[in-house]
Amino acid sequence: MIYSPTELYLFYQEPLTPFTGTEAVAIFAFTGLLIGSFLNVVIHRLPLMMAAQWREQARDFLELPAEDVVPFSLASPGSQCPSCQQPIKPYENIPILSWLLLGRKCSHCHLAISGRYPLVELLSALLSGVVAYQLGITLESLLVLLLTFHLIAIAFIDYDHQIIPDSLVLPLLWLILICAVTGFPQSAPEAIVGAAVGYLSLWSVSKLYKLVRKIEGIGHGDFKLLAIFGALSGWQSVFTTLILAAFIGLVFALPLLFKKSSLQTAIPFGPAIAIAGWITLIFNSWVIL
Repeated sequence: MIYSPTELYLFYQEPLTPFTGTEAVAIFAFTGLLIGSFLNVVIHRLPLMMAAQWREQARDFLELPAEDVVPFSLASPGSQCPSCQQPIKPYENIPILSWLLLGRKCSHCHLAISGRYPLVELLSALLSGVVAYQLGITLESLLVLLLTFHLIAIAFIDYDHQIIPDSLVLPLLWLILICAVTGFPQSAPEAIVGAAVGYLSLWSVSKLYKLVRKIEGIGHGDFKLLAIFGALSGWQSVFTTLILAAFIGLVFALPLLFKKSSLQTAIPFGPAIAIAGWITLIFNSWVIL
């Protein structure tokens, strides 16, 4: 049986469970809280894993002997204090609650635990709840939820290290394009055009900046991130996202510029794109509903 684009879109918006709106929000928020704890691991470890991989590739290229290092991944070793490397017990790893009960300090070395950890967990829970409130529990909301988790990790990693890992952004882009083959969130041609417009809009600005200033002005990860929103919401949304991202980026940039007092300071643009794209996506769905 062949379904029309309208029928396919409605299929993706069909509720998967009989839960009420309040129950859906509670389920998504609790899920987001748990995933937020894992996102903290991703945000901390993925850049370290990338750096180790780059060192290994450099040693291979230079034909140097391999380093004798302990295997390091998202799963191993287990959670530990970043200061003293003391393993964290399961009851010390409860999202938000453990941070409060421990007095915001490591139980072993008593050094302060960054407020970043509960912030990421709380942000993940809140945004997940917004997705459920807006879209319910549907195939569409599951895709947006997956996007939301990726964006949180991307935004914090780019803010800390000024890199957007391909391992986060490319699988997400391919997933959206594959979904578009079935007509959701838009047709395949529309998704491809949207992705191309998103990528090329920043790519062209970057090339123009390099031509004038003789230096790179925008990272390639930003191109791919904007391509995701183009593929997801259409090429028209790209420009709305860019304008909003410019204002958000200015909010990020001003404190950093004042602090470092240099106009040459590199400002990560990925968090602004992530925030602007997510707001544009949620607002568009709000208008449609």
